Amino acid sequence: MPPNRSHTPGQGENDSESTPPPEQDHPAIDIVEVKLARRSGRGIRRLVTLCGTPTQLVAEYDRRLLESEPDGDGGNDGNSGDDDGDVDGDEHLTAENKEEIKRRRNREYQSYLELIKLIPSLKERIADPREELRIIYYAQLVDGANNARSDDLSRVKSGVASLLNNRTNGAPNPPLDLDTRDGRGLQNDVTGRLLCPVIYDWDDPITRAKLRDGLDEHDAFDDYWIRCLYEGEKGDPEDVERGFLRGNLLIKTFQMIFTSPSSARGNLDAEETSEAQGRRRKAPSKRPSVAAQLRMNGQVTAHAIAYAAVQCLLPKLHFSLNDATHWMSDYNSFNYEEFYEFIIDFFEEDQTPEGKAAADELFNWWNQYVSGFSPTCVSTVCGHSRRLVQISEAVVTRTPATTAQSTPPKFLATDTNVE
Repeated sequence: MPPNRSHTPGQGENDSESTPPPEQDHPAIDIVEVKLARRSGRGIRRLVTLCGTPTQLVAEYDRRLLESEPDGDGGNDGNSGDDDGDVDGDEHLTAENKEEIKRRRNREYQSYLELIKLIPSLKERIADPREELRIIYYAQLVDGANNARSDDLSRVKSGVASLLNNRTNGAPNPPLDLDTRDGRGLQNDVTGRLLCPVIYDWDDPITRAKLRDGLDEHDAFDDYWIRCLYEGEKGDPEDVERGFLRGNLLIKTFQMIFTSPSSARGNLDAEETSEAQGRRRKAPSKRPSVAAQLRMNGQVTAHAIAYAAVQCLLPKLHFSLNDATHWMSDYNSFNYEEFYEFIIDFFEEDQTPEGKAAADELFNWWNQYVSGFSPTCVSTVCGHSRRLVQISEAVVTRTPATTAQSTPPKFLATDTNVE
């Protein structure tokens, strides 16, 4: 079973901390400024963190900054403060607990760096001595972040259903309802196949029945090598990394979110080759895409792909139109936050030359077939993950990564104004 993160401090359920105070109760805050904060926050879930909050990420930055100042006089920007002696010296923690805390801290620090890239002016807000204004500003960021996540889910839910209904081969019968998740999940032969991990043979009726009933340790939600994420929706149980994160539905979900809904339309079957997808050309849209508004600069990132993977799975599993605005990181034993981190680890954890080359090749593949992106990539370094080793012995053991680049890359000074 995946490690339970639902009660770990700083994790997903806290993303609802934001309920912002009424604007009229705080005349010192400019309403235009509040609205701009919400708009800036719309990129947080897409590029920074699935469930975390700016407060959590800034707290980790502050912790490292303090630990890097032995004299209390400062002298750096928190980038070298990676001393976890307080964890290693705690005799009450198991080795697993210590590793988990270190991993969470690394993850939050990396997300902080991504947050500063997304919203450069945040550093000024952090330095604002008026705590009440900081709290309100953070609340607006989270409000914008969660609204964007819900908007994306509503768009993807109907978009994925349309793609499946319009398939030339293997379309669901009866067609999926575009507005609800009724008739989806494991009980539907089409969506069930897409959700089935590649280690199971969905075509075997006995295996299929056990997966649907959760019998004999057949848990479809305890494995992240999910069929719909594979090229051709076919994975090799003996080589689970081959073709992973090259699935047509995943690409289309990414396009619905980051490029344009129209770029994801069409009757593309899952069996269509990558070369055929690459030859397709879409008419340019006059409206800036979300990717352009977020200044992704032609760079597909691990966080963006992981976010798209989560959105790709959600319409097939849990959400209906009425509850699309409510979010929990764990549904029916499937932990979406852990799944999100698993995807990021797949790109970033192996820092050997071979691992970096494999990640770069996959990024370049994405940039080739996702409209509007160039064959260059950027990623952030993350901490150690046990999940890649636990799921399948076929996966090469990953090595723990070191902490991130010393300074974030330079971005435009103007903050994001995102739809």
